[in-house]
Amino acid sequence: VAEEYLAGVKKELGKQDESTARATATQLVEIWNDSELSEKTRDDVPGYLLKIAGSKDEMAAVAGIEGLQAVGGDDAAKGLMKVLGKALKAKEPSVPVYSACLKALGAIASEDSKVIKDLVKLTKHKDYDVVSKAAAALAGYKDRPGKIRKELLEECIKQSEGVYNAAQGNDPTAKRKWNIIQSGIMSALNALSGQSFENPAAARAWYNDNKKDRDLWK
Repeated sequence: VAEEYLAGVKKELGKQDESTARATATQLVEIWNDSELSEKTRDDVPGYLLKIAGSKDEMAAVAGIEGLQAVGGDDAAKGLMKVLGKALKAKEPSVPVYSACLKALGAIASEDSKVIKDLVKLTKHKDYDVVSKAAAALAGYKDRPGKIRKELLEECIKQSEGVYNAAQGNDPTAKRKWNIIQSGIMSALNALSGQSFENPAAARAWYNDNKKDRDLWK
């Protein structure tokens, strides 16, 4: 039955409206989670969800993105990065699409080096909302190995301390940027360190004191 469903739905992927796409994505995740089905049958699911994630209808795309989040793993994360890259290159990036991608990437927290590198790059993006949501995604790495957490924490401090300091000095552009990125950045700084900082300056002071503590970064 699953094989028949997959064969039948294949031609419709990427062309569905939101409600149909959501129903399809739910069904695909159920197939993925059904351990009694053969690996061959289940192997098609991430690719099918990726097609839904590439839908022109942005809310249908979100259904595919959330499906990939449910599937998880490095391949889903790499697929999400492709969808995210395409969304951000658009003349008018879709906020629901890039937001869902970043939320999913934070939930998966893939240790694939390219996925991590691309997420870090987005903390330097020209759109401050993207910066904040990319940082929030990095907060999802709080349970990953110490080497990864340390590297990501240092990056988040680097990308925020200058903005924070300038905002304190009443620079209007820095103030605006800090207001937008603050929630994502602070969630990353606190999650990756296991601390409760009030600002990036406090995170920098703590990091400088603790960066060589091997037990902290196991």
